[in-house]
Parts: sequence; C-alpha cells; structure tokens
Amino acid sequence: FPPARSALPPPRDVDARTRAVQAPSTAMIVASEVDPRADLARERASATFPARELAALLAGGEDKLVLREKVGDAVRAHPVFSKKGKYFMERADLYRTTLEKYLALPALAAELGARGVGDPMAIGRVIREMIDEPGGLDLHLGMFIPTIQGQADEEQKKYWMPRCVKLQIIGTYAQTELGHGTYIRGLETTATYDPPTEQFVIHSPTLTSTKWWPGGMGKTATHAIVMARLITHEGEDKGPHAFVVQIRKNEDHATMPGVTAGDIGPKMGYNAVDNGFLRFDHVRVPRRAMLMKHSSMSKDGTYTPPPVAKAAYGTMVFVRSDIVMNAALYMKKAVVIATRYNLVRRQSNPGSAPNLEPRELDSSFGSVPKHVELQVMDYQHSQRSLFPVLARAFAFHCTSDYMRRMYFEYEKKSRASADFSALPELHATSSGLKAYCSWATKDAIELCRLCCGGQGFMALAGFGTTFGNYAPNATYEGDNNVLCLQTARYLLKVCRAAASVAAGRKQSRGEKTKADAAAEETVAAAANGAARYLLENPTRSPKPRWRESEIRDPDVQLAAYAHAARRLVTAAASRAGSSSADAAMQSDMVAWIKAAKAHCAYVVLKTFKEAVEEVRDKRWVSRATQAAMERLVALHGLATMDDDMGAFLEDGYVDGSGAERVRAEISALLLELRPDAAALTDAFALDDYFLNSALGASDGDVYARLYAEVQDAPFNKSHAPPGYESLLRRRLLKGVEGTSKL
Repeated sequence: FPPARSALPPPRDVDARTRAVQAPSTAMIVASEVDPRADLARERASATFPARELAALLAGGEDKLVLREKVGDAVRAHPVFSKKGKYFMERADLYRTTLEKYLALPALAAELGARGVGDPMAIGRVIREMIDEPGGLDLHLGMFIPTIQGQADEEQKKYWMPRCVKLQIIGTYAQTELGHGTYIRGLETTATYDPPTEQFVIHSPTLTSTKWWPGGMGKTATHAIVMARLITHEGEDKGPHAFVVQIRKNEDHATMPGVTAGDIGPKMGYNAVDNGFLRFDHVRVPRRAMLMKHSSMSKDGTYTPPPVAKAAYGTMVFVRSDIVMNAALYMKKAVVIATRYNLVRRQSNPGSAPNLEPRELDSSFGSVPKHVELQVMDYQHSQRSLFPVLARAFAFHCTSDYMRRMYFEYEKKSRASADFSALPELHATSSGLKAYCSWATKDAIELCRLCCGGQGFMALAGFGTTFGNYAPNATYEGDNNVLCLQTARYLLKVCRAAASVAAGRKQSRGEKTKADAAAEETVAAAANGAARYLLENPTRSPKPRWRESEIRDPDVQLAAYAHAARRLVTAAASRAGSSSADAAMQSDMVAWIKAAKAHCAYVVLKTFKEAVEEVRDKRWVSRATQAAMERLVALHGLATMDDDMGAFLEDGYVDGSGAERVRAEISALLLELRPDAAALTDAFALDDYFLNSALGASDGDVYARLYAEVQDAPFNKSHAPPGYESLLRRRLLKGVEGTSKL
C-alpha cells in the first residue's frame, strides 16, 4: 500500500533550515501512521468464513451476484451515470441529472442484455437500485405502472401499458390530499358519473381536497392515477376508486383545462423528486378512465362492486412489501458505511489494540506500529451499537423475502381462482412490517451516523442523503401508528375468533351460526400464518431459566417473543371486552400499537430463524458460513429482547438474573462476531457506486477520498467568500498590518 500522503499536493519548496527543523517532528508522527486500506485488508483476512459464499446466497446465486458486479462496472464507466459532485448540487441540477440517469437506464439495460450479461428487466432493476436517488420517474415506475397492472382490466392494460413502458406518458399516483392522508375513506376529491355523456366529472370541492405530495406531480408527470370518491348519478357515495387522468399536455407540458398543478417546494430530503399539488375544476374524463378490474361502472350508471371489499388493496400491499425490502437495503447501506469506517478509524488508547499480534506485525498488509491508537470497532460500545444493526439487516433481508413470497402467492391464487382468503393476514402483515421495518431503518441510519463521529455529519459520508431519502418511508403509504392499528385489528379478530371457537367446543352447541362459521374461517386461516401463536395456550411449564445451553437456541428465543406478543394482545383484547374494533383501538391505542410491534418483532425473528434453518437443512453453504449466520440470529434475538426487556420482565417470564444472562451472552456474541465484521459487510455486496460514501468505500481509503472530494467543491473555486467585496473587504482592509493607530 502506498502511503496515504500520496493524496496530498507536492510539498512546498522551503529553505533547508526550515525543512531540517521540521524533519524530526514529521518522522515522529509518521512512525505511528497506519494506512486505513491496510487495516481493512487485515480485517478481511481475519474472517472465519468466506464472504463471497454468503454474498452469493443473499444475491440468490453466484450468477446473480456476477450480474450485479457487471452492472456495477457498467454504470461506473458510463458518463451519464456519474455521481461526481452529487453532494454539492443545487436542486435543479440534482433533478436533471437524476432524470438523465433514469432515461438512460433502458438503453444501458438493453445493451448489457444484448452482450449476454443477463435479462434486461433484471439488469434494469439493479441499475435503478444503484442510482439510489428517487427522481421524477419514481412513482411512474413504483406506483403508476403497478396500479395499472393490478387494478386495470385486460383491455385497459393493453391500452396503457405500452405507453407506460415506452414513456409516451409519465404517470404519478395522486391519493394523499392536503387535508387527508392515511384515512383514505375521508378523501374529498370526487368523481361523479354523468350517464348521458358516459363521463366522470373529477372535481376538487375544497381547499383540503387538493392532492398534495405525490412524487413526479410537481413537474414531470403527464398523467395521474387519481384516487377519488365515486359518486353515482343518484348521489350515492361508493368510496375511493382509481381513475387515470391526463394532467398535462404531451405537446408542450402545459396543464390540461381545469387542472392546476405545481411543485410543493424543498423538503428535508428527497429533493430530486418533484413532489407536487394538484386540483381539478370540473374536469371530465371518459367512463373507461376508471380502472375496472375489481369494480366497474356501466354506461347506464349501474355500479358493480368488487367481489371482496378490499380486493383493490393489492397494489397498496405490493408497495408496502417493497418498502420492507427497501428497509433491508438501506439498513445494509448505513451499517456497511459505519462498520467499515469504525474498522479503519483509530481513536485513543495507543498500544492497547487487541489485534496487535506478532504475526500481524510482519503481515503482507504492512506493519502495524506498536503504539498506534485503538480501532474504534474494538470499543465494546461500537460493537453493541453496530453489530445488532448488522444482524437486523440480515433479518430484514429474510423478512422481505418472506413478505414478497406471501404477496406473490396471494396474487397467484386471487387471479387463478378469485381466492382472497389470504388477504386479511397479508394486509395486516404488510401494514405492520412496513411500520416496524421503516421505523427501525430510519433509526438505524441515524445511529450509524452517530457511530462515525463528526465525519458522519459530512454529506460525503452519505448518511445525510440516505436519511433524507429514506425517512419519508415512515410516513408515506400510511402513517406507521395507523398501520400498526391495522395489524392490531387483525390480531384482535384472531384472538376473539380463537376464544369463540374454544367456547363453542366446550358448549358443544348444535347448529352453527354465521358468526361461528366466520370465527372458524378466521382461525383456520390464522393457523397457517404468523399469528398462529394466538391460537396456542400460554405455556404452564416453568419459565425458562436462560441457561447457557439454551440461551442461543432460536426456538427458545422465539417462544419468548411469542409469549410477549400473546400477552400484550390478549390483555388488550380482554380490556376491549365486546366493544367494536374501532372503539377498542380508540380507547386503548397505545397498548394496541405496542402489541402490533411485538407481533412484528416475532415475525421478523421467525422468518430470520426459518431462513437460516433452511440454509442449514439444504446445505447451501459451508459450516463456517452457517455458524456465522447462526450467531447473527442469536444476536438479533437477544439484542432486540434486551432493547425491550420490560415486555419480558413485566409478567416474570424473564427474571432479573435471566436479563443479566441475556446481556452477558450479547457481550460474548459481540466478541465472536468481531473478526467477521468486514466480511459480513462484504457479504451484502453493495457496490461502491451505490454506497457513494467517502467513509464506506470498499478499499477503506477514507482520508484520501475525503480530502480529494472537497478539492472540487464549487464553494472552493474562489478563495474569497460570496459577498466578500460588499460585506467583508472594507472591514478586513482595516486590519492590514501598518494601519493600526495603536
């Protein structure tokens, strides 16, 4: 490794005496210098398992991992995809360069596909992920097209999809209003049907009915899927439905007659996206502007409702499952940056580094001076902060896979046989996990920034844009607390159904009522899902003692999570009595949100545990890699428990000594995982182009990269600051030597 000093400009030509005076001081400092690249290389060499093997597993196979690497090489080499100077851009430039990347994406994907790299669609998804900047086309790709696919009938899809794919139209999804967000039934935009003309009249009757926030609506979109309350010609309100409405002309991008639209201005982040506002003043659209896969309006004004009241929720569920997947991705990104920086940053306690073994002093990675400062990662607090985030990122990866499989299985059944029986749990699970995972990821990004000290606050670190672009996940597509209550309603329903079925069995009643049949149907569906624990009687066996032999057992941990969730749900259900679900949620909201979070924590641990067990049973990886994954499962289970220990202590399921053993085992796991810190981040296979971080690049060359990046900053192009002549120069001239009157 050449010295990091090579990043510096050539030394100034000074006289010999000045150089001689300074030379001993320089030699003293240089003697304790350690190249961060060598530190990261040593860390990789200390791993107990092959990172490549785990990376291939997470990617879905070696072929998919190679595809991602080839795509990374291609985007780095393509001038349009350059991220150079991104952190110094004004909003207009950020919008434009991001749009350029999205528009260049199809051609690059097609080119790589033609060269045999892989399927162009798969390549396109990887490029979009690597761009890592939501832009004006984000909702076109992420909401407009999926809604057409999920809610349009075949004729409508045949018309709209080619135009979407060819970008002959650009869409957005207009649901949220100035006065309404999560409460969809309260939307005020109306679509009133007029049979003689076979048209709907789209109208914004109030100020608060203004559509507000949709991405791409400010400047980019030509069309919008507008969620509006369908009003029949007889004045009957059929609730929110989706309509495709043109809002700007293709010829000159001017707004359509009766349409008012614009951008809502800068946000805390997410500023490459033109979030906008939209109003309609008696805008007429054809009857077939209504998406009619699930419900329809005939020419004469006869309304046909969907076969299942919430059948149209499919798109929303898809988007929420996508948010769970992104939670895993951005938690990975944050923890990779922070972990790599903590591995190369040295701070205090010179000579106390535990990894200064004699064999390392003469290693091929360069010698380590004897009295160097300690790597930040060798402080236990750094490990306790970052390793649980690392483990949770792996857990969320497994949970997102589970969520996607659950969604696509539902889609397959609902399309093939109109079987919507899985929708209640799918809706509840996607709602809860969207909230749980987005909260956790938002907090993890900030924690990772804090673990990087002052350098983490620099834009060049990557945390600022990562947080700014990710944080909206906690509020868009449904407020997280409200979504937890959606999950809680399902848990209450299962709890009551289980009690009803159990009571019916004891009483051996004769003919079943509709309520009995509904309860049995709910129980049967829950028996195959994540809420199965609510159907089981609480264990009457002695509480676990958390012995050393069982404390890492994932089944023991999962039983504890199930116990905590079941206790919270059944206690809240007991307090609710026979009141309606709405009344129960309203009167005991805090408890129900806590119960939903406990349920989601159980689901995440369960999916993580089962995924790692499947890897073991099918022998997809070596024993060393399997052991590393099992340590991650154990750490995730115990650290998450430790962070919310009150839920386990409250009824004595875990006592004080058990809590102490949990913390002791966490400390042991931190030490065991320490040699694998670099390898575990490498296993995520996040390209440096995607990370775009001076602190988290794979070569570890932190200081040279930071120094080089700021040299090109626009603010450094002139030595004089803005306003120098009019604000500072006259004052500073008075300080020129020789003008003092003293």
